[in-house]
Amino acid sequence: MEALPLAANIVMATLAAYAGGSVVYLNTLLGAATRAKREPLTMPGVATYTVTVVVPAHNEEAVLRATLHSLTKQDYPTNAYRVLVIADNCTDATAQIGRECGATVWERVNLDERGKGYALAWAFERIKADSDPSDFYVIVDADTEAAPNCLTELVARAVSIGERAAVQARYGVLNTDDGWRTALMTGAFDLVNHVKPLGRERLGLSAGLKGNGMIFGRETMRVAKWRGDSITEDLDFGLDLLEEHGIRVAYAPDAVVRAQMPVGEQESRSQRDRWERGRREIVARRSGGLLWRGLTQGDFRKTDAALDMLIPPLAELFALLAAWTLVCGVNVALGFVSPWWLAAAAATWLGYGVYVIGGLKVADASGAAVGALLKAPAYMIWKFVLFAQSKLRRGKDGKEWVRTARITVAPVESSETPEATHR
Repeated sequence: MEALPLAANIVMATLAAYAGGSVVYLNTLLGAATRAKREPLTMPGVATYTVTVVVPAHNEEAVLRATLHSLTKQDYPTNAYRVLVIADNCTDATAQIGRECGATVWERVNLDERGKGYALAWAFERIKADSDPSDFYVIVDADTEAAPNCLTELVARAVSIGERAAVQARYGVLNTDDGWRTALMTGAFDLVNHVKPLGRERLGLSAGLKGNGMIFGRETMRVAKWRGDSITEDLDFGLDLLEEHGIRVAYAPDAVVRAQMPVGEQESRSQRDRWERGRREIVARRSGGLLWRGLTQGDFRKTDAALDMLIPPLAELFALLAAWTLVCGVNVALGFVSPWWLAAAAATWLGYGVYVIGGLKVADASGAAVGALLKAPAYMIWKFVLFAQSKLRRGKDGKEWVRTARITVAPVESSETPEATHR
């Protein structure tokens, strides 16, 4: 019987280290984010740099016109940037709409290599052969609205770094008011895509890539390659930049892109399943080795990048805390562990709440996003059911570009025809 209290204390200590450590880590980033400077960059001569905006698209006729319209309304000189649509394995009017909106359109057909990663890898190999290369390259998804100052802010931040620049914009949700799912997703994006990168920028760490609203210097694109066969091509690319080339991803919080999120349950299920499988795959494949190299080399940036993969998402962290509290209660009742374990669990819950509420405040989250927190428990249950179903389907191909259903989006000024933007 003496072994039972010992085992219970080991379990408690393990749960405390993981759950408590995760909360401390998140609040460290939150603390740094609250101290981050938020002054828009002003770099003399920014408008003299040439830019190619790459828009990877697979059957995006419902939303592409609005995206291209937002790109033509940038406050960056129209003769200094061009928009390039990669119509990848499209069977709809995506390519036609791209041309009608004045963009350059490259069509790609390869039924054996389907996916955003393959499309970008193909496009940038072709771009490298360009006799008149741009100074910087921006990637914007086809379902995205870019704020008018987005290019200016991204280029300014990239210019401050140089040709080996890699910068992530603030990536948010476009259709926040379309339902509780999109409102909750808005809050999650505020925490994951703004608070954490803002904290890392303050600490000099790599902000990581989010897949949308990214700018890279010419030299960065020369030395690095996209992984076509990866579900998480953006995460892999960001890690490759850090590990293989010593390039830190910076963060530009005042360059904003917002993308449409799925509204219905079925569409949300498809997207979430794909994201979760991608996250689990990259954690299994890269986190251990990266953590070891970061620790043995004394490289805080690599160590942080590994920790970021190992820290559970907020829904999973919530479940972990709930499980820890339950186990604490049972073991305290049985007399196996000290009641102080329950106090430790309560303190960790408090830290979790501080991160969520404090993070939403730092992000200036909308009222809809804050109100959607009431739906969070139902969302977490749905997410874990989805996880279980995903495990049962293990082994199915998840690398094909599976397009999430979109609601047709018209340009804000639909009566106007976007003008061509060529440099």
